Amino acid sequence: MYDVDIEAEACVLHCEVTNLVDEPARLTAWVTDRDALGYRELEFRAVSGEWIDPDGKAHDLGRNGCAEVADRYAEFIEEDLWQQIDAEHSAYA
Repeated sequence: MYDVDIEAEACVLHCEVTNLVDEPARLTAWVTDRDALGYRELEFRAVSGEWIDPDGKAHDLGRNGCAEVADRYAEFIEEDLWQQIDAEHSAYA
């Protein structure tokens, strides 16, 4: 489970990665550009989330609120998740 802070909406989504593909570049494989250059794909779902009011108190976003924020910020969330995943992998290396 990963937490993604979305400052523009003053909320935090708790996301689960449901599918992850991280294929490294294979310079000797020229079947397709994807083989030669490598590629990354990530799918996630927002499990839960909170929004923070001006007083700093957290409130549940609910299922529809999570879906709306996840849809609106999908690219940002995916980028943030990759950063967290890469940081985990470099910590183990």
